Amino acid sequence: MRLLLSIIPVFGLVTFLALPTEAKSKKGGSEVEAEPAEAATENNACGCYRDKEEKCHCIRVSKAKLKCQCEGECEPPECTAKRQHDEEKAAELALKQMKEKDKKAQVEAKKAQAQRDKERAAEQAKKEKEKEKENSDPRWKLN
Repeated sequence: MRLLLSIIPVFGLVTFLALPTEAKSKKGGSEVEAEPAEAATENNACGCYRDKEEKCHCIRVSKAKLKCQCEGECEPPECTAKRQHDEEKAAELALKQMKEKDKKAQVEAKKAQAQRDKERAAEQAKKEKEKEKENSDPRWKLN
């Protein structure tokens, strides 16, 4: 449970520190401009390039053909959103797995405690039976 409580702030911090993308969006939400700037570099694998002012410009690509292989470089804003969504899914999955693991550990602890209680009760019953034998009056025993 402590592990679970220590992981939650880490995921919150990662989500908080994720840089918001500056999207000069039109209808489609992508960073496509009416008049593309003059390219200072060649297009990368994601279909984006940098201009002379080091600003990122991307060509419009359908979501089916979108390639997000340029992490840390100039890439479409959809890739950043997709990556953030995937990280959130992974965090949720990890949290779910930790909860299941914690729940299993609690069930095992309860079973172990029940077994110890059962053994303790059996031992105490055995001691009481031995005391009864010792305290019984030998005169009343039949030979």
